[in-house]
Amino acid sequence: MGFGENLRKAMEKLRNSTSLDKETVKEVVKELQRALISADVEISLVLKLSREIEEEAFKDLPGGINRKEHIIKTAYDKLAGLLGGSAKAPEKPEKILLVGLFGFGKTTTAGKLAKWYAKRGLKTAVIAADTYRPAAVEQLRQVAEKAKVGFYGNTKEKNAAKVVKEGLEKLKGYDLLICDSAGRSALDAELSKELKQIDSAFGSKEKWLILGADVGQVAKKQANAFHEIVGVNGVIITRMDGSAKGGGALAACSSTNSKVYFIGVGEKLDDLQEFDPTRFLSRIMGYGDLESLLEKAREVQEEEGLDAEELLSEEFTLDTFYKQMKAARKMGPLDKVMDMMGMKQQMPKEMLEVGEQKLDKFGHIMDSMTQKEKRDPEIMNKSRIARIAKGSGTKQEEVRELLKNFKRMKKMFSQFRNMDEKQLQEGKGFRMDKLQEMFAKKKKFRIR
Repeated sequence: MGFGENLRKAMEKLRNSTSLDKETVKEVVKELQRALISADVEISLVLKLSREIEEEAFKDLPGGINRKEHIIKTAYDKLAGLLGGSAKAPEKPEKILLVGLFGFGKTTTAGKLAKWYAKRGLKTAVIAADTYRPAAVEQLRQVAEKAKVGFYGNTKEKNAAKVVKEGLEKLKGYDLLICDSAGRSALDAELSKELKQIDSAFGSKEKWLILGADVGQVAKKQANAFHEIVGVNGVIITRMDGSAKGGGALAACSSTNSKVYFIGVGEKLDDLQEFDPTRFLSRIMGYGDLESLLEKAREVQEEEGLDAEELLSEEFTLDTFYKQMKAARKMGPLDKVMDMMGMKQQMPKEMLEVGEQKLDKFGHIMDSMTQKEKRDPEIMNKSRIARIAKGSGTKQEEVRELLKNFKRMKKMFSQFRNMDEKQLQEGKGFRMDKLQEMFAKKKKFRIR
């Protein structure tokens, strides 16, 4: 069982309890302790959080809430505090130096970060100052091309500080420069000396440490060590999509006052998210992250010119189904989209695994259907399926798979629309009306 599932189990125990005496709260706290310790959070931090929850649980109630709501809110707030308070990344930094050891995706993160800022209106470029690792310069060049940002590297120069100086000269006129420094398997004297030289040459106020989610409590030691060398004032934690140990890294960074600005949640260049402890908790516990979903939806609507009102219309046809699937794919893998909606658990596995190739095949199948068949798939029979399969160059089983997925999705969206506010608060669904309201206002996506 993962970190988020363990936390949710503890919170559900509290939510479903009939009596709220001190013994019940102690049992819930023990569940939280197990979840946090399994995620590699320091024992001292776990015990501190436990004491705080128990002390707050039976204090005088704030107005407007009952005892159960108060204890749930207290536990949730304390957990969010343990994982670090909200810290917005600077909106218009001029330079960002990235530091960190091997294996945490520093070079890829440089590209992700460059794209993130470029989408927010900054003319951005990256400098390849990793002259130690073979092919690092070429890797960053390819990443920069995909991100459509500027790049400077010099494969013939082994002095990293000199490369930085060259980059600063060549990339004049850019709003933001991101420097990808070298790493090692350990922070040795050689790396320390090189980072000091790079730091001196680059002259950046922003110095961010890249850490892997599975580094656990060692995050504290690394954050302190790199801070002593260059003065780390921000952190990006990578590999948060598949690690149960992310809580340890987050808590350790928080304890050193190193603010976590972003988390990496996948391998694609768009898989970088601003870190917010409350939203993070909500998501890993399976309660969804509607704010992130709306952000993605606005972006896709702007970039692709999608008619979102049609996508969310009451009439759910095969055409609508295909467009929704396509729009969802634009927002990322379906399992991540459903995760943000808090509906991943209820989504059929085969639907979550629909890739671009299969989506294209669904499109070919639908191109071979009549308008009547698209509007009313209930009329499908053997002869129609055979004709459609032949016309689209697919198998009849694949046509049936499309129809099967359509029926499932139609049923799910019908359930979504019927969900009420109480179900949302209990983490059982998301607000379709919020999506409809957003699109009805015809807001254009603007970066602030």
